[in-house]
Amino acid sequence: MKNFIFLFLFVAATVNAQTNNDSLDLILEKIENLENELARLSNQIDSNTFEVQKLDESNQARYVDLDKRIHDLEAVILLSKEEEESEEIIELNNPLAELIEKDGEEEEFTLWSNTLKLIDNSRYSEAAENLRFLILSYPKGAYLVDSYFWLAEIYFLQEMNEDAYETYFSLINNFPEHERVPVSLYKLGLISIKLEKNDEAIAFFKRVILNYPESGSSILSEQELLKFKS
Repeated sequence: MKNFIFLFLFVAATVNAQTNNDSLDLILEKIENLENELARLSNQIDSNTFEVQKLDESNQARYVDLDKRIHDLEAVILLSKEEEESEEIIELNNPLAELIEKDGEEEEFTLWSNTLKLIDNSRYSEAAENLRFLILSYPKGAYLVDSYFWLAEIYFLQEMNEDAYETYFSLINNFPEHERVPVSLYKLGLISIKLEKNDEAIAFFKRVILNYPESGSSILSEQELLKFKS
């Protein structure tokens, strides 16, 4: 009888040990699977971040190309407008008033056109000088906001962070409804990181996401916020 009881206990202990071993193997397998999944997700995040960075870098060239196309269209429109006006007889109290206004618009347009060419050829110092002149000389000009933006972009590319910050900030404060605001906020976030103002950077990124959720700058801002969580 004692031998039977001993045999029963031995068999039960063996079964229990085998069960524990099986459970341990299962836990280890799950841990290994989780580690593999985390590694896969980490690689995917790195890949997505790289793609976003490439997109951000290519945006610089796209901005230049877009503004050049707008410039070409404006040139056509301006020429058409001149032809129409030359065919019309306009009575004015001051016959020189229209001429003065027209000359001012043409001068501004020519300066803006030349500035885009300088940017396209990476002649940033000369372009920045033209842009500052446009801002000071044509405070109500057609290219005022774009002048602020491209001046800030040049400062940003040349890592003149304080100047870039002030210029982007001026654009946002003076023209809060302009289409350049989302990307300017995003750039302010990037500059804040360089200036080691992380809380301020996070605030700028969140502002883009909240107010401009459909913009490309919102996607880029989300990617930047992920870096603070990693």
